[in-house]
Amino acid sequence: MKYKFILFLFFITGTYFSEIRAQAKHTTIIDDLETLVPGGGIIQITSDPKITELIGSSSQTTSTSGKSFVKTGGFRIQVFMSNNPQTARKEISDKGSLIKSFFPDAAIYTGYVAPNWKLVVGDFRTKEEAAVFKQKMLKQIPELGKEMYIIPSKVNISMQNTN
Repeated sequence: MKYKFILFLFFITGTYFSEIRAQAKHTTIIDDLETLVPGGGIIQITSDPKITELIGSSSQTTSTSGKSFVKTGGFRIQVFMSNNPQTARKEISDKGSLIKSFFPDAAIYTGYVAPNWKLVVGDFRTKEEAAVFKQKMLKQIPELGKEMYIIPSKVNISMQNTN
């Protein structure tokens, strides 16, 4: 009798947590596209679930302007990298400010992945988009040219609001 009660408790607990997991389903960009919008058309996408995982999912964070983003594979332009902790932060700040002065809308990211400090620019879906922007940067700021490389990265792509 005691074992049946314990098994019953496990069954109830498992059912409860599976319901919670189902309610907190992670929405993807495909789910967002297929959401019915009053006055809009109907979009139905049929694909392998593995493809859905590859193309990205809606980010839970939003920017201060209220825009939502999709995090997916793409490219960025690495502008600077250094493993000298005494000078790297100042150089990143200076070069970031220089880039912002010429390209105020450019997304600039700084980071540290041991042992290197990095400064990367942009959120590009394709390598070609990154190459076009790299050429614009080279024309405006030629002194950064020797350190610019296009690198694969997870990027933030802005989602258009359908409201």
